[in-house]
Amino acid sequence: MKKSLLALAVVAVAASANAATVYDKDGTSLYLDGRVQSVFYSGNHNTAGVNDSSIQNSGRFGIGGKTQITDWVAGLGYAQWDVSSGSANEHFAARDQYVGADFGEFGLLKAGRFVDSSYYAEWITDHYEDAADNASGNFNGERRGGQLQYTYENYGLHAQVGVQTAQDSAKVFKDKHGVFALTDSYAVDSGFNASLGYTFDDVVFGPLSFRAGYSYIKGQKEEDFIGHGTTSFDKFKHANGGIVWGNLSSGLYLGALYDYAKLEGVTRAANAVTGVLGDDEAKLKGFELIGGYAFDNGVSFLVGYESVKYESDTLLGDDVDSVKVKRVPVFVNYKINPNFNVWGEVGFNAGSDHVDRLAKNVDKQVFSLGARYTF
Repeated sequence: MKKSLLALAVVAVAASANAATVYDKDGTSLYLDGRVQSVFYSGNHNTAGVNDSSIQNSGRFGIGGKTQITDWVAGLGYAQWDVSSGSANEHFAARDQYVGADFGEFGLLKAGRFVDSSYYAEWITDHYEDAADNASGNFNGERRGGQLQYTYENYGLHAQVGVQTAQDSAKVFKDKHGVFALTDSYAVDSGFNASLGYTFDDVVFGPLSFRAGYSYIKGQKEEDFIGHGTTSFDKFKHANGGIVWGNLSSGLYLGALYDYAKLEGVTRAANAVTGVLGDDEAKLKGFELIGGYAFDNGVSFLVGYESVKYESDTLLGDDVDSVKVKRVPVFVNYKINPNFNVWGEVGFNAGSDHVDRLAKNVDKQVFSLGARYTF
């Protein structure tokens, strides 16, 4: 089963946004993709920054291309932006941006801004809109620049390795619910990441895949990080693994993911003045389960269970050393045609700890209704 990695990348884009080839001649091609959506959120989502129900609009636009350099290698480039995410209508925000070389069956090499290798496992449960990903949502949601990554995918085997170079104000650990009161803006010195997996093509009702990933990042030291991010750190370690069975687009889909992350030597805010690393530590561990079914008429549903524990001796406030977040997300989608879909999503509390300073979406029910046009 020999497949070009570039072809696989284009297929992945087309699955979420119907990438359209606008130019293809003499070994050079150009394609566009994007989406526009509007979503109604219940007040407990806190998406609008206030605890009121709200309709939020957003868009996404991407452009990519490739050119054949020799018989065995093609150059490629891709850039994508989130547009007016929210109600302010003020900005374009970079998402993916990279250049690379496609060596066909021998792999894909790219450099720039994208998710690191550990996302290969996180993809297992990353299929909801807003009410899930309580463990995995802390990583890779906001891409990180300064990366070099090689991917090999053939004969059922997936192998990926990446290198992280120095970056100021980089995205490392999102702290999705604000449990640790950390801002995702860090001064990164270096790091590496890798993932490995194997997929069996047809096992009863669909492909069966085992996946694992690991990321290690080192923070900038002393005067190097002053003014380059609101939080400094010494080391960041993130490991995950999971299993996925079935196909999202047809029939039964089942998956499970385990996530573990540790941020060591954390200092907030004051590092911008003092340049001194602290001794605070933030740890996250948990799992996400997902199951669903896609019918031939375009209707599909997903339901899951997510349990995450945040731990720290110093970052959670007085007399608190851990916070548990337990949620049940339910997602129903109707793909009317390849370009237009509507959905409804509900997130239920399943025993999360109540902490007054945290957003209501930690231990309250939330729901949303959305419509999206993709091109």
